[in-house]
Amino acid sequence: MKVSVNEVSGCAKEIQVEIPAEDIQVRVDEIYGKITQEAKLPGFRKGKVPLTVIKKQYKSNVREEMIQHQLPEYLREALIEHKIDPVAQPRITHLQFEEGSPLKFVASIEVKPAFVLKEYKGLKIKKEKTKVDSEDVEKTLDTIRQQQADFILAEDRAAQNDDLVVIDFEGRIDGKTFEGGKANRYPVLLGSASLLKDFEANLIGLKKGETKVFKITFPEGYGNEKIQGKEAEFTVTLREVKEKKLPELDDAFALKVGKFQSVQEMKERVATDLKSHKEVEQRSKMIEQIAEKLMADHPLEVPVSLVNMEQQRLIQQGVERLKGQGVDAGKWTDAQKKEFVESLKPIAQKNVHMALLVEKISESENIRCEEKDFEAYLEKISAGSNQPPDAVKRYLQQQNRLESVKEWIQYEKTLDFLIASAQIEAA
Repeated sequence: MKVSVNEVSGCAKEIQVEIPAEDIQVRVDEIYGKITQEAKLPGFRKGKVPLTVIKKQYKSNVREEMIQHQLPEYLREALIEHKIDPVAQPRITHLQFEEGSPLKFVASIEVKPAFVLKEYKGLKIKKEKTKVDSEDVEKTLDTIRQQQADFILAEDRAAQNDDLVVIDFEGRIDGKTFEGGKANRYPVLLGSASLLKDFEANLIGLKKGETKVFKITFPEGYGNEKIQGKEAEFTVTLREVKEKKLPELDDAFALKVGKFQSVQEMKERVATDLKSHKEVEQRSKMIEQIAEKLMADHPLEVPVSLVNMEQQRLIQQGVERLKGQGVDAGKWTDAQKKEFVESLKPIAQKNVHMALLVEKISESENIRCEEKDFEAYLEKISAGSNQPPDAVKRYLQQQNRLESVKEWIQYEKTLDFLIASAQIEAA
């Protein structure tokens, strides 16, 4: 087998492979031999079909077998021989295969870039305080009360901010009702910015049973491209006004929302959770600073295939997050989808860049996911899911995620090492 390797770029190689005709013929004859033993053709007994007939009948099958199964094996041998580790499926071009001639092809391959690590210990970063004060706790408690608020009918007054109003509305552009411009008994929490600011402003001051006609202009960049920048006339009738009533912050409320025995116990838990949240947030900010410094000191060409895979992961993650917020990305316009996808590409590039650096540092410092690390991870997931650790492990095995989880644990351990070895200043 003749192999030549061309360096296309820091992440791309081109491998030209040529298998001698005599080697190819040996494999081709083996395939024909197997076919001869099994072939059933009219007028011939099984295993007795002449080779000339077999070659005429099954020539395309042999070609397919060579390309689909034997070619990858030749490529694998070439990669092992030249110590090349692809990050994605190689692309095969310039394929030449005819019986009696050498098998030739070119494989375009992406690899991780080779680079030398510069200093990565003692990086100067800043960390903000993670202290939680009483004001932070009170704000969180107020948010919980807002989420648990009741809405009571207010019969004799006009709508105001924080009210939940129920309306009928119909909007027209150039005298015609447009898609999504009409609804009955539509709930609106005033001040929540769930609708356009100008629309909500026109609801303030209305009383039950009153109708109002007003005009608003849809802004550029509005979700529905067809009505961007257009003026619409709305007719709105207010059906109900409901006033927000916050629950009392007492022991009964604490028991209801979190099974706490007292308000004091609830406050202590909120303080603990806030501190934990701030610590996680500060760790993320320190990692961002470390990443910026490392990437600035290690400019790399990153493999396009890895960026594409990471971008797809971010897209899926983003769509699921939006779904949880009640946003259906499937209903977006083509322009919105394109903008969303393109916005994630630079993030994907940075993630891949940082992952390559962290992997190199892991090797340099011999940081690995040990069994105790994996067991601790299983225990943590078990506690949060009410499933025993063995069940969590079986699920990961069924999803073929064991290795990816261990890689993630190694990645996080390396980040912890970088933070521990950094020079941290108070922000």
